[in-house]
Amino acid sequence: METYNVTDYIVDEYKNVSAGTYIGIFGNPIAHTLSPVIHDNLSRLLGLDEKYLPFHIEGELQKAVNDAYERGILGLNITVPYKQEVMNYLTCVDEAAQAIGAVNTLVRHKDGFKGYNTDMPGLAKAISSEGISLENKKIIMLGAGGAARAVAYMCLKYGAQKVYIVNRTVSNAEKIAKEIGESFHAEEKITAVSAEDYKSIPYDKYIFIQCTSVGLHEGDGLPIVSDEDFFGMADFGIDLIYNPARTPFLALLDKKGIRTANGLKMLLYQGIMAYELWNSISVSDSIADRIYRSLSAALYGPDNNIILVGYMGSGKTTVGKYIAKEYGYDFLDTDEYIVTKEGMSINDIFATKGEPYFRKLETDILKELGERKRTVISTGGGLPVKRENAELLRVLGTVYYLSADAETIYERVKDDDGRPLLKVEDPKKKIGEMLEEREMAYNDAADVVIDTAQKGVEQIGRQIMGRR
Repeated sequence: METYNVTDYIVDEYKNVSAGTYIGIFGNPIAHTLSPVIHDNLSRLLGLDEKYLPFHIEGELQKAVNDAYERGILGLNITVPYKQEVMNYLTCVDEAAQAIGAVNTLVRHKDGFKGYNTDMPGLAKAISSEGISLENKKIIMLGAGGAARAVAYMCLKYGAQKVYIVNRTVSNAEKIAKEIGESFHAEEKITAVSAEDYKSIPYDKYIFIQCTSVGLHEGDGLPIVSDEDFFGMADFGIDLIYNPARTPFLALLDKKGIRTANGLKMLLYQGIMAYELWNSISVSDSIADRIYRSLSAALYGPDNNIILVGYMGSGKTTVGKYIAKEYGYDFLDTDEYIVTKEGMSINDIFATKGEPYFRKLETDILKELGERKRTVISTGGGLPVKRENAELLRVLGTVYYLSADAETIYERVKDDDGRPLLKVEDPKKKIGEMLEEREMAYNDAADVVIDTAQKGVEQIGRQIMGRR
């Protein structure tokens, strides 16, 4: 990824972007940041003329901040190693960021930038998106570095009953516990614990939050505490690391049947919250979901699965088989899978067991496919309409909606007597009605929409692979 100098940030590639609509990130190193995936997709989906640029900053941070303000940059993210130093060069700092001692977002104000920390509410949102509330919960934090301070603040801010900070150097944990506890006048709610003394934590069920860098590198073991039984106290666990997707900490909890999440949603939501601050808007959950799927595809591909959705006749099976053959993927058609599994045709399933039974089979199959990798999955036309199925598809891979109009679809399927939903008096009219009913579901499920009208199989397949 190309990076830019603040003083020459208007480059030819972006000369059509309006003045004042640049946003970006300061850091060192910065070339591999995923932030443009978040912010450029937000601008595209929301129809805002903004461009996100990564700025490699090497020294002279104050000059870079001043240059960015003078040149009209709307807002900035700040990443390592500048989250603390940048606080010295701002007009003001939000109360929460001041207490945490770090800023990751700069928002344009009258006389300069104001600093915020969206890491903390971003993590809280990531946890709540998993159906977990921090209110009145007991927390065990692993690690006492820079990230841990924001996590400790978040825990008390969102109403945790008790927080234990476990760290090898207990003095670092004690410093965070003391300062964050005092800021909430709740010193009794937060306790530092030496890693050697982990058994002093009362046996109970806790939310575990892994705040160290352990797990970033191949061969890393468990963080802070190596006793696997200790982690049996977890009711839910989240690791701030998102690459790799499964750290040893998460793998152990998964093995024990404990619900887990990695740090990718924290990255997502801290970025969305920064974007909301810059533009004084609110981003919907549906858009956040689409950005999350784009992040997953960017980070975890090319082993990520390709999911094809759309009405019958849109080309899902033929395009899917083409991609599988040309690009070395496996191929699976959910309708064919059901026929093989049930030992009868879809027509017979509908006739003898009914459509609800068939729809349940579709959901069960998606759950079975959870461990699949590098597979093109062609779905039945009605599969994404069911909300549970749409959510399962998002987990499985990147979803492409192959779109076509009613006339095109009718011409493609009119001679196929294996389509139970077309056994009506006026099939063309039925296609139009069903397309209208399902259009919103297809669009909501999809990361990418591809119009297949007047396009051949190879053209569609290349278009899909060109986007990956």
